[in-house]
Amino acid sequence: MSDGSRPADNPVLPGSGRAAFVFIFCVSLFIACLISAAVLAVKPIAFNLLGFGLLVPVGTFAFALTFTATDVISEVWGRTMATHVVVSGLLIRVIVFGLFAMGMTIETWVPWAGPADYWTAENDAAFEFVLAGSNRINFAGMVAFGLSALTDVFIYHYFRERDRGKNRLWWRNNVSTIIAQIVNSVLFITVAFGGVVSMAALFSLILGQVAFKILTAWLDTPLVYVLRNLATGRKLLDFRG
Repeated sequence: MSDGSRPADNPVLPGSGRAAFVFIFCVSLFIACLISAAVLAVKPIAFNLLGFGLLVPVGTFAFALTFTATDVISEVWGRTMATHVVVSGLLIRVIVFGLFAMGMTIETWVPWAGPADYWTAENDAAFEFVLAGSNRINFAGMVAFGLSALTDVFIYHYFRERDRGKNRLWWRNNVSTIIAQIVNSVLFITVAFGGVVSMAALFSLILGQVAFKILTAWLDTPLVYVLRNLATGRKLLDFRG
Protein backbone atom coordinates (compact mmCIF):
# COMPACT_ATOMS: atom_id res chain seq x y z
CA MET A 1 0.00 0.00 0.00
CA SER A 2 1.33 3.45 -0.90
CA ASP A 3 2.21 5.94 1.85
CA GLY A 4 1.53 8.85 -0.50
CA SER A 5 5.24 9.65 -0.89
CA ARG A 6 5.88 7.15 -3.69
CA PRO A 7 3.36 5.17 -5.72
CA ALA A 8 3.71 1.52 -4.74
CA ASP A 9 3.59 0.27 -8.34
CA ASN A 10 6.39 2.53 -9.63
CA PRO A 11 10.15 2.10 -9.42
CA VAL A 12 12.56 3.87 -7.12
CA LEU A 13 15.32 5.82 -8.79
CA PRO A 14 18.06 3.39 -9.90
CA GLY A 15 21.72 4.26 -10.33
CA SER A 16 21.54 3.81 -14.08
CA GLY A 17 19.16 2.89 -16.88
CA ARG A 18 16.19 4.55 -18.55
CA ALA A 19 14.45 5.57 -15.32
CA ALA A 20 17.55 7.40 -14.12
CA PHE A 21 17.89 9.12 -17.51
CA VAL A 22 14.27 10.31 -17.41
CA PHE A 23 14.63 11.57 -13.85
CA ILE A 24 17.83 13.50 -14.62
CA PHE A 25 16.28 14.83 -17.84
CA CYS A 26 13.16 16.04 -16.00
CA VAL A 27 15.15 17.73 -13.22
CA SER A 28 17.45 19.35 -15.80
CA LEU A 29 14.46 20.50 -17.87
CA PHE A 30 12.83 21.87 -14.74
CA ILE A 31 15.85 23.92 -13.61
CA ALA A 32 16.80 25.11 -17.11
CA CYS A 33 13.27 26.32 -17.91
CA LEU A 34 12.81 27.84 -14.46
CA ILE A 35 15.92 30.02 -14.84
CA SER A 36 15.34 30.79 -18.53
CA ALA A 37 11.82 31.97 -17.78
CA ALA A 38 13.12 34.61 -15.34
CA VAL A 39 15.25 36.24 -18.07
CA LEU A 40 12.97 35.69 -21.06
CA ALA A 41 9.95 37.14 -19.24
CA VAL A 42 11.47 40.64 -19.57
CA LYS A 43 10.27 40.70 -23.19
CA PRO A 44 6.47 40.65 -23.79
CA ILE A 45 5.00 39.59 -27.13
CA ALA A 46 1.65 40.87 -28.46
CA PHE A 47 -0.71 38.30 -29.99
CA ASN A 48 -3.97 38.96 -31.80
CA LEU A 49 -6.45 36.22 -30.93
CA LEU A 50 -9.80 36.53 -32.70
CA GLY A 51 -9.46 40.30 -32.68
CA PHE A 52 -8.52 40.46 -29.00
CA GLY A 53 -5.00 41.60 -28.13
CA LEU A 54 -3.05 39.50 -25.64
CA LEU A 55 0.37 40.16 -24.13
CA VAL A 56 2.46 37.11 -23.32
CA PRO A 57 5.95 37.24 -21.74
CA VAL A 58 8.41 35.20 -23.83
CA GLY A 59 9.32 33.19 -20.73
CA THR A 60 5.80 31.76 -20.45
CA PHE A 61 6.56 28.74 -22.63
CA ALA A 62 9.73 27.96 -20.69
CA PHE A 63 7.89 28.17 -17.38
CA ALA A 64 5.03 25.99 -18.64
CA LEU A 65 7.52 23.18 -19.30
CA THR A 66 8.46 23.10 -15.59
CA PHE A 67 5.01 21.62 -14.91
CA THR A 68 5.62 18.91 -17.49
CA ALA A 69 8.75 17.92 -15.58
CA THR A 70 7.13 17.89 -12.13
CA ASP A 71 4.10 15.94 -13.38
CA VAL A 72 6.36 13.19 -14.76
CA ILE A 73 8.33 13.09 -11.50
CA SER A 74 5.07 13.01 -9.52
CA GLU A 75 3.67 10.20 -11.64
CA VAL A 76 6.74 7.95 -11.50
CA TRP A 77 8.51 8.81 -8.23
CA GLY A 78 5.78 10.29 -6.10
CA ARG A 79 4.82 13.42 -4.20
CA THR A 80 7.85 13.55 -1.89
CA MET A 81 10.36 13.48 -4.75
CA ALA A 82 8.37 16.08 -6.69
CA THR A 83 8.26 18.33 -3.62
CA HIS A 84 12.04 17.99 -3.20
CA VAL A 85 12.52 19.13 -6.80
CA VAL A 86 10.18 22.11 -6.31
CA VAL A 87 11.94 23.23 -3.11
CA SER A 88 15.34 22.80 -4.80
CA GLY A 89 14.11 24.94 -7.69
CA LEU A 90 13.03 27.65 -5.27
CA LEU A 91 16.48 27.65 -3.65
CA ILE A 92 18.11 27.84 -7.10
CA ARG A 93 16.01 30.90 -7.90
CA VAL A 94 17.22 32.57 -4.69
CA ILE A 95 20.83 31.89 -5.75
CA VAL A 96 20.18 33.25 -9.24
CA PHE A 97 18.52 36.33 -7.75
CA GLY A 98 21.71 36.94 -5.74
CA LEU A 99 23.98 36.35 -8.74
CA PHE A 100 22.01 38.83 -10.86
CA ALA A 101 22.28 41.43 -8.09
CA MET A 102 26.02 40.79 -7.82
CA GLY A 103 26.46 41.14 -11.58
CA MET A 104 24.88 44.60 -11.56
CA THR A 105 26.62 45.99 -8.47
CA ILE A 106 30.01 44.30 -8.18
CA GLU A 107 31.96 47.48 -9.06
CA THR A 108 30.36 49.37 -6.17
CA TRP A 109 31.38 46.97 -3.40
CA VAL A 110 34.67 45.58 -4.75
CA PRO A 111 37.10 48.54 -4.74
CA TRP A 112 39.67 46.94 -7.06
CA ALA A 113 37.06 45.91 -9.67
CA GLY A 114 35.84 47.93 -12.64
CA PRO A 115 34.39 47.43 -16.11
CA ALA A 116 36.64 46.28 -18.95
CA ASP A 117 37.85 48.87 -21.46
CA TYR A 118 35.53 47.61 -24.20
CA TRP A 119 32.47 47.64 -21.88
CA THR A 120 30.63 50.81 -22.86
CA ALA A 121 27.95 52.76 -21.02
CA GLU A 122 25.46 51.46 -23.61
CA ASN A 123 26.49 47.89 -22.83
CA ASP A 124 26.03 48.55 -19.13
CA ALA A 125 22.60 50.13 -19.65
CA ALA A 126 21.40 47.17 -21.73
CA PHE A 127 22.88 44.73 -19.22
CA GLU A 128 21.16 46.40 -16.28
CA PHE A 129 17.89 46.75 -18.21
CA VAL A 130 17.69 42.98 -18.64
CA LEU A 131 19.02 41.95 -15.24
CA ALA A 132 17.21 44.62 -13.23
CA GLY A 133 13.97 43.60 -14.88
CA SER A 134 14.91 39.98 -14.37
CA ASN A 135 15.54 40.58 -10.66
CA ARG A 136 12.02 41.89 -10.09
CA ILE A 137 10.67 39.12 -12.31
CA ASN A 138 12.83 36.58 -10.49
CA PHE A 139 11.42 37.73 -7.14
CA ALA A 140 7.87 37.60 -8.53
CA GLY A 141 8.65 34.19 -9.95
CA MET A 142 9.87 32.89 -6.59
CA VAL A 143 6.61 33.90 -4.91
CA ALA A 144 4.36 32.65 -7.70
CA PHE A 145 6.43 29.57 -8.49
CA GLY A 146 6.61 28.28 -4.92
CA LEU A 147 2.86 28.48 -4.37
CA SER A 148 1.79 27.29 -7.82
CA ALA A 149 4.26 24.38 -8.05
CA LEU A 150 3.23 23.03 -4.65
CA THR A 151 -0.42 23.48 -5.69
CA ASP A 152 0.30 21.43 -8.82
CA VAL A 153 1.95 18.60 -6.86
CA PHE A 154 -0.84 18.52 -4.25
CA ILE A 155 -3.68 18.46 -6.80
CA TYR A 156 -1.90 15.93 -9.02
CA HIS A 157 -1.48 13.49 -6.15
CA TYR A 158 -4.98 14.01 -4.89
CA PHE A 159 -6.33 12.80 -8.23
CA ARG A 160 -3.67 10.11 -8.57
CA GLU A 161 -4.68 8.51 -5.28
CA ARG A 162 -8.40 9.03 -5.92
CA ASP A 163 -8.28 7.54 -9.42
CA ARG A 164 -5.70 4.80 -8.82
CA GLY A 165 -6.16 2.02 -11.39
CA LYS A 166 -8.19 4.20 -13.75
CA ASN A 167 -7.05 5.56 -17.11
CA ARG A 168 -6.86 9.19 -16.00
CA LEU A 169 -3.27 10.39 -16.27
CA TRP A 170 -4.47 12.86 -18.92
CA TRP A 171 -7.04 14.22 -16.43
CA ARG A 172 -4.72 14.78 -13.45
CA ASN A 173 -1.99 16.17 -15.69
CA ASN A 174 -4.27 18.79 -17.21
CA VAL A 175 -6.38 19.72 -14.18
CA SER A 176 -3.44 20.11 -11.79
CA THR A 177 -1.41 22.08 -14.34
CA ILE A 178 -4.24 24.40 -15.39
CA ILE A 179 -5.24 25.29 -11.80
CA ALA A 180 -1.61 25.80 -10.78
CA GLN A 181 -0.91 27.90 -13.87
CA ILE A 182 -3.87 30.19 -13.12
CA VAL A 183 -2.54 30.67 -9.57
CA ASN A 184 0.92 31.35 -10.96
CA SER A 185 -0.21 33.80 -13.64
CA VAL A 186 -2.26 35.98 -11.30
CA LEU A 187 0.49 36.14 -8.66
CA PHE A 188 3.40 36.47 -11.08
CA ILE A 189 1.98 39.18 -13.34
CA THR A 190 0.67 41.21 -10.39
CA VAL A 191 4.01 41.19 -8.54
CA ALA A 192 6.24 41.46 -11.63
CA PHE A 193 4.41 44.16 -13.59
CA GLY A 194 2.07 45.89 -11.11
CA GLY A 195 2.70 49.65 -11.18
CA VAL A 196 4.88 49.30 -14.29
CA VAL A 197 2.16 48.77 -16.89
CA SER A 198 -1.45 49.91 -17.12
CA MET A 199 -4.31 47.90 -15.61
CA ALA A 200 -5.47 47.01 -19.13
CA ALA A 201 -2.00 45.68 -19.97
CA LEU A 202 -1.87 43.86 -16.62
CA PHE A 203 -5.18 42.12 -17.34
CA SER A 204 -4.02 41.31 -20.89
CA LEU A 205 -0.79 39.78 -19.54
CA ILE A 206 -2.70 37.62 -17.05
CA LEU A 207 -5.22 36.50 -19.66
CA GLY A 208 -2.49 35.87 -22.22
CA GLN A 209 -0.48 33.77 -19.81
CA VAL A 210 -3.49 31.74 -18.70
CA ALA A 211 -4.61 31.07 -22.29
CA PHE A 212 -1.12 30.11 -23.41
CA LYS A 213 -0.48 27.90 -20.39
CA ILE A 214 -3.79 26.04 -20.78
CA LEU A 215 -2.87 25.35 -24.41
CA THR A 216 0.57 24.14 -23.32
CA ALA A 217 -0.99 21.87 -20.68
CA TRP A 218 -3.06 20.18 -23.38
CA LEU A 219 -0.13 19.86 -25.77
CA ASP A 220 2.33 18.46 -23.22
CA THR A 221 0.11 15.51 -22.21
CA PRO A 222 1.57 13.11 -24.84
CA LEU A 223 5.09 14.03 -23.67
CA VAL A 224 4.14 13.20 -20.07
CA TYR A 225 2.92 9.76 -21.22
CA VAL A 226 6.08 9.12 -23.28
CA LEU A 227 8.45 10.06 -20.45
CA ARG A 228 6.38 8.03 -17.97
CA ASN A 229 6.55 5.03 -20.31
CA LEU A 230 10.29 5.40 -20.87
CA ALA A 231 10.93 5.51 -17.11
CA THR A 232 8.67 2.56 -16.22
CA GLY A 233 9.52 0.23 -19.11
CA ARG A 234 6.18 0.42 -20.89
CA LYS A 235 5.80 0.61 -24.65
CA LEU A 236 6.69 4.13 -25.69
CA LEU A 237 3.23 4.99 -27.05
CA ASP A 238 1.19 3.30 -24.31
CA PHE A 239 -1.43 5.92 -23.40
CA ARG A 240 -3.11 3.91 -20.67
CA GLY A 241 -2.93 4.69 -16.96
